[in-house]
Amino acid sequence: MNTCDKQSYYTLPTLDNKPYLAIAFDGCFYYLTMPNDKIIYRYDSNFYPKGEFQSGKPFNGLCYDSLEECFWATVATYHNKIFKLNRKLQEIDCITFENPRCDYRRMLGISFDCAKNVLLVAFNDAIFEISKKGEAKPVLKNLCPHVLNVLSIAPYIAVVINNGEKQSILFFKGDKLIKTESVSLMYLIRDIIYNPCRPALMILATKHCRYPRILCRPLDLDIDCCYKAICHKKCKPDLPDDKCNIINSVAKMETALSHILNAEGEKLQKAVEIADSVGELLEVNQSIHKTIMLASQLEHILLAKLQSAIDLDC
Repeated sequence: MNTCDKQSYYTLPTLDNKPYLAIAFDGCFYYLTMPNDKIIYRYDSNFYPKGEFQSGKPFNGLCYDSLEECFWATVATYHNKIFKLNRKLQEIDCITFENPRCDYRRMLGISFDCAKNVLLVAFNDAIFEISKKGEAKPVLKNLCPHVLNVLSIAPYIAVVINNGEKQSILFFKGDKLIKTESVSLMYLIRDIIYNPCRPALMILATKHCRYPRILCRPLDLDIDCCYKAICHKKCKPDLPDDKCNIINSVAKMETALSHILNAEGEKLQKAVEIADSVGELLEVNQSIHKTIMLASQLEHILLAKLQSAIDLDC
């Protein structure tokens, strides 16, 4: 089992210092959004790149729903809509809810509560619970008006606060503050998730406002066991790489077949030049016909192999 201490961190690649704004974990991979490019990047458990997905929208919030095995995402400019994404990060549905206050213009973060099967959404000074039917109710109100994000770790709620002079993660049980953890302002927190497989708090942050980092912090709270369900799932292999391997093998077989057929063509031309009788030509023709029939059968097999690669679920 991977563990972490208070000093653990991972460095993430980025182009032109574009920020990642949200992170989700499905038990096998981490998914990080980059709204500027409308891309969701996938990383393995050691934060090595494992592919990317065009999201179509600039998602600033993302969380994984372990009960429906899907993702929920938010867009900064949509103040009352949450988008449902499938495992391929494609939009399949949405939840529209009545925004509790007209001044709540931006959803700053989103998290899934597997114990209650609801979503938690962070606004500028409050945390709201959103049901999958679109019912909204406050769970934490009148917070310091510098809320950055929220994390559900039932029965607790973690809220990221930054007032410009201090940055903290506040842990609530109900409406009672039970714990505060400070994070250096050197790291601007973008999002936080709980990885129950380590177990640890994973903080997506930007160092010196330029360099993306994942900070790994141990968490000593008694968390609901529903979060651990994703740790028992069997992770699929890296399918995009498998796809490439299959396609490469088909390409190599096709190259070999082309050489064989070319050789058969040359054999026929030579036979025409040196044959002493029609019988000898027919004998060569029969041999070539047999080779072509075998090549045709192999082509059907290669087509099926290629189709299986195309149908692989990413």
